[in-house]
Amino acid sequence: MGISLYLMVILKIASAYIYADTGIFNGFATATDSTFICNFGFSRTATISYSDQFEKIPQVFFVHEYLESEMADMGFRLSITSITQTQFTLEISCNKQRQYTLRIRWFAFDDQRIEVISNFNMDVPDDKTFSIKNPNAQTGFVAVTSMRYLGSIDFLLSISQIKTNSVTVSITKTAGKFANLKQIGYFVVVGVEEAFINLGLKTATGAFSSGTIPIQSNRWFAIALQGLAFANTKNLRIRATYSNTATTISYTWGTWVEIETPNSHSQIWIANQFTTVFKPLECFSIRISRKQVLDLLTLPTFYLELVQTNQIYTTYGNYELLVDKTITPLKMNLQIKCENGMKVQADFNKCNACNTKKTHSFTYNCFNQMNYIGFFPLFSQAFPQYNSLKIKLQSSLLEISQVIYDQSLTETTIVKIQILNQ
Repeated sequence: MGISLYLMVILKIASAYIYADTGIFNGFATATDSTFICNFGFSRTATISYSDQFEKIPQVFFVHEYLESEMADMGFRLSITSITQTQFTLEISCNKQRQYTLRIRWFAFDDQRIEVISNFNMDVPDDKTFSIKNPNAQTGFVAVTSMRYLGSIDFLLSISQIKTNSVTVSITKTAGKFANLKQIGYFVVVGVEEAFINLGLKTATGAFSSGTIPIQSNRWFAIALQGLAFANTKNLRIRATYSNTATTISYTWGTWVEIETPNSHSQIWIANQFTTVFKPLECFSIRISRKQVLDLLTLPTFYLELVQTNQIYTTYGNYELLVDKTITPLKMNLQIKCENGMKVQADFNKCNACNTKKTHSFTYNCFNQMNYIGFFPLFSQAFPQYNSLKIKLQSSLLEISQVIYDQSLTETTIVKIQILNQ
């Protein structure tokens, strides 16, 4: 009984972590806090706790669902200043005129299939390119976080280009109004194809009603504000008011008094569970040859060729390369000196799902009549994906590992060839 209870406790602890979470924060609002008088340099911090503990520090982003700001000169700066496994901290400060209300919907993910880029409080608004880590994060969206304006404004943020290593956000520059925008902050959230369902950009010039939107399973809904056309004649006012059912979402998006604030926003369904699992390349076929080379001194110890891209590595060092998702199967040509008295141990990743015999393994003793070994493996993938590889070439070691951005970040050896003493 004691052992069973102990095991139950261990299992409970092991399964206690969360990997995705969401919530509403309404703490920066005069209606709920009479001391929140955000103007003339006022600043405040707030700490928001998750529903449970994450295993690792998550990535956090938020979208606005309720904004009320005075006319110019108006500006608020808003940023996430710290993130832990149990909470994150927001900080707001206001420039001159008053920011009455901010209600945000926040999202937290411990998952490498989604990548959050924070561009808080950009004092010179302009197009900007950001580096991204995950080459398979080829879709995404932008969401405004903060702004400052000195008059009427008219702008739209959008992702203008996304590559395997970068994403570019562009901002429209309306003549006579862009100069009034003195600061802008936003998130860029990118992810793998499954991460987001984007229902498209909605431009609201008057009262806006979403209509009925079917709920997507294992996803959270977000309204990503991307642009404003604010005339600066009345307060800026936007509020989401939901009317949901068990199977649908609908909302109105606009003012509750006086005139509407024209704006542009996207409707995004964000995955909180994934069915797409990224795994290392598997060697499904390998051809081996052994031969005698008379003048062994003229050859490098290791010769590695990526056949389809004609990339060749023979010099000792560490290298990184990205293999395009269209290259399948991936073909390699590996040639190794096998000098008398040595042996070659070679391992190729065969099966990600196997509990045993996960590799093709070979050991060959070297002698003068068989002093050169060639391995010609073919690698496959479960679905088209960019493959990020690291190559390590040393005097007695050739190792190729693959960096995987799945729920967690891992690095798996797919080729390891060692030259050892017999």
